[in-house]
Amino acid sequence: MADLPTVRPVRLISFGASPVVSAGILCGSFTRQGLSIEHTETPNSTVQMRGLTTGEFDIASTAFDNVLAWSGREGAAIVAIAQASQGIVLPVVVRPEINDWEDLRGKPLAVDAVDTAFALVLRRVLQAHGLNLEDGDYKFVPAGATGYRFESMEKGDTFAAVLNPPWNQRAIEAGMKALGDHREVLPNYPGGVYAVSRKYAEENRAVVVGFLKGLIEASHWISDPATADLAAKRLAAESGSPADEVKSRLSRTTPDMTINRDGLEVVLDLRVRFGLTPTMGSDLSVYVDTSYGEMAI
Repeated sequence: MADLPTVRPVRLISFGASPVVSAGILCGSFTRQGLSIEHTETPNSTVQMRGLTTGEFDIASTAFDNVLAWSGREGAAIVAIAQASQGIVLPVVVRPEINDWEDLRGKPLAVDAVDTAFALVLRRVLQAHGLNLEDGDYKFVPAGATGYRFESMEKGDTFAAVLNPPWNQRAIEAGMKALGDHREVLPNYPGGVYAVSRKYAEENRAVVVGFLKGLIEASHWISDPATADLAAKRLAAESGSPADEVKSRLSRTTPDMTINRDGLEVVLDLRVRFGLTPTMGSDLSVYVDTSYGEMAI
């Protein structure tokens, strides 16, 4: 009897279920690459990136700023290998009693971590409205991932946060409101990326390339007019989410996972602006490796 083919697990950590990853599992694109996906939802970026650094996880779906903040921070070099999403909107949502930006003066605001990712986006938006962290105009409270930020606001512990979909809509349904979003100051801010430690990727190139091949096949399944409706219906049924919400999330996917270099440069410039130049310097190429995506395509 012939031996069964070996299936390699890929330990993926993200802030929520990715429609493309879910599609790949449903349509079998990862299985065809000899891979199985073991998904963990992270409570915050520190757990996620430290887990990637130590080898507890293989691949992270994360904001590029987390790559900048953590590469070399605790030894491991971290690189972005593919674009995970595009066309995102990062709304600044506030509690009901907040009517304008000035009402946030002196208030605690919820972020994931105080010096990474969307905290810097929020800081830049507030700066455009005359509020500066360095002047003590407000303070950041590290509440964790989006759901935890929403809970912090709901309890009244904090008064504003960047809330990703679907949490922004849940907040609005709870009586909160959106004051604005990142596009007024950072119109080219990119969506998330897939990231790996250089060490893991170099030692497991076939797995990383296979993972990207599985993503690309899945993205074609959900975007091809011949299969898009079926894909959306199956994903909606699998997740229990409304079909319209699923289609909206699918529209933010990147079919060939090509890195948005101009967008990533915006993220790097923002970090440098606030005196948070990454440990490994300000050369974007240090934090990006497109070779795996090129092999997958």
